[in-house]
Amino acid sequence: MKIALKILLLISIFINVACESMFDYSSYVIDFEGKDKDVHQTNIDRLLRKDGNDTIRIAFTGDSHRFYDELEDFVNAVNSLNENNPIDFVVHVGDISDFGLPQQYLWGNSYLLNLDYPYFVVLGNHDLVGNGGMAYNEMFGEFNFSFIYQNIKFVFVNTNSREFNFNGNVPNINWLNVQLQPGDDFENAIVIFHVPPMDGDCDPRLEEDFHSAIAKYDNVIFTIHGHSHNHEIYTPYVDSIPYINVYGVQYEKFNIINIIDDTFEIETCNF
Repeated sequence: MKIALKILLLISIFINVACESMFDYSSYVIDFEGKDKDVHQTNIDRLLRKDGNDTIRIAFTGDSHRFYDELEDFVNAVNSLNENNPIDFVVHVGDISDFGLPQQYLWGNSYLLNLDYPYFVVLGNHDLVGNGGMAYNEMFGEFNFSFIYQNIKFVFVNTNSREFNFNGNVPNINWLNVQLQPGDDFENAIVIFHVPPMDGDCDPRLEEDFHSAIAKYDNVIFTIHGHSHNHEIYTPYVDSIPYINVYGVQYEKFNIINIIDDTFEIETCNF
């Protein structure tokens, strides 16, 4: 009997070891390490160590989903920009993943880590599928965040209302109001998000309040977003604050915006 029990124990150990080698852990397990954690704070610190000049140049892309080859090409194109006219940082306007899977976050960030510049990623609706919001928080940080660079405040706000069941708190209007309230440390602001307020995926009950917050202090130079993938500059409200939709990476194009004081110019680059 003792021999039989020993044999059964050995078989059980063998099966457990074999199973561990045959099967991966759940695809929903979040286990980020090193450069795949606290990405935004790392890049804010990196950006603020840069020597700025009169013009801020930002490269924009987004909606990379499963377009990994194109995302890699974008990174290479940005890195190859003229050294005499480099950019300051890169913004990905959301949907770095397709189904919010941690592995998709890792794949997307593995390309962005090759950028020669600081970078920031807006929370997109695809990024929130499953436990994707937890993955975003672990990899990048808070859903709503901001920083000041060269007297301009860059405000990143979560506008993915549908993924929060239109609960009346997304976008967070009170937070946005506080961020845009004038202070001694910045003169103008730029507001960045994934879903535009007039889109059906953003809470229609909050559209007016959202834009009122943007227009309230007359200090927002422009807003910028993704979600619909195409490039467009439009002024949907009577105050004429520009809304800019940047190219999704699948078009093999990206936008660079040059900001001088309270004016801006847009370039379109191919790769």
